[in-house]
Amino acid sequence: MSNPDKLKQEILQKLKGLSETVTDSIGEMAKGRSIFCESAVINNRMQICNSCPHFIKGTSQCKKCGCFMSAKTRLKQSQCPIGKWGKDV
Repeated sequence: MSNPDKLKQEILQKLKGLSETVTDSIGEMAKGRSIFCESAVINNRMQICNSCPHFIKGTSQCKKCGCFMSAKTRLKQSQCPIGKWGKDV
């Protein structure tokens, strides 16, 4: 696979993950449910991210999904792109 094709695939994968989280979160809001995790869950997720080699500490971003983890870890419907933590449902 050429570099432009690889980059395109990576971007599409990141967008897919983001759109799934947003769609699931909107569905929860429509049902009148909270979309945010308890602080203990957020802290646990951030602790996992902070120890991950894919975590960029300076920006609080994940190299795999491109998300800002200080925001992503707060959403119940989000999950780690490499399976280190899952949805909080």
